[in-house]
Amino acid sequence: MSLYLEIANDIEKNIIEKKYQGRIPEQVILAQKYNTSRVTIVHALKVLQSKKLIKTVKGHGTYITSKAIPDIFLNSGASENDGFTSHINGAGFIKSHVVSFNIRKPTDEEKRALNLPPDEKVYDIIRQRILNNQPAKLEYTVMPVNRIPGLTIDILHKSIYAYIQDTLGLKIGKDDRVITAEKSDAYDMKYLDCAKDDPILCVHQKAYLSDGTPFEISESRNRYDRGALTVNNSKSFL
Repeated sequence: MSLYLEIANDIEKNIIEKKYQGRIPEQVILAQKYNTSRVTIVHALKVLQSKKLIKTVKGHGTYITSKAIPDIFLNSGASENDGFTSHINGAGFIKSHVVSFNIRKPTDEEKRALNLPPDEKVYDIIRQRILNNQPAKLEYTVMPVNRIPGLTIDILHKSIYAYIQDTLGLKIGKDDRVITAEKSDAYDMKYLDCAKDDPILCVHQKAYLSDGTPFEISESRNRYDRGALTVNNSKSFL
């Protein structure tokens, strides 16, 4: 792995572990810490900018954005320990952990993908799936609030798709998926117990209602050695 990628992963890990809060150290300090040039640090920071983890404000420094995993939930009094539910399926004993659940403004890319009007907000959901007491999958989900109203932590503990169909009375249609193989990043190391260069099976999905309206974009990151992936027209669990 290139040095700048190793540095980017280490900075990302420090962000997730709250070692850096608000902003990250100046480039010259990072160059000294990693015993490298500022050019290498610039390349590393560009990697984190492409992930929307940081943003640089000219003349003021480099700040951490909202993608650094938050620990604040929408329902008052909730904590990470409140985010576990469990059930059994053919793969084994599965626990679901709601890592974070927030409402925010969408990015320009999300607006285009979901055909959103200017002022619409989205749910930003991160869930961890644990198979037989071992972390197996990390899911990032974005959904428009106005199209899927009323989501709560309690619903995330159960099934979003069941809520959409049974409670909202909406019919789920097709989905588009792109499957790629990637190396683990700092989120995978923290929530999937991955080593730095472990392979990850990454599934990018865009889901539609039966009338063709997009209602979800998601990314699931699967450990290579735990569980199996079934690809069909319904939402896969493990």
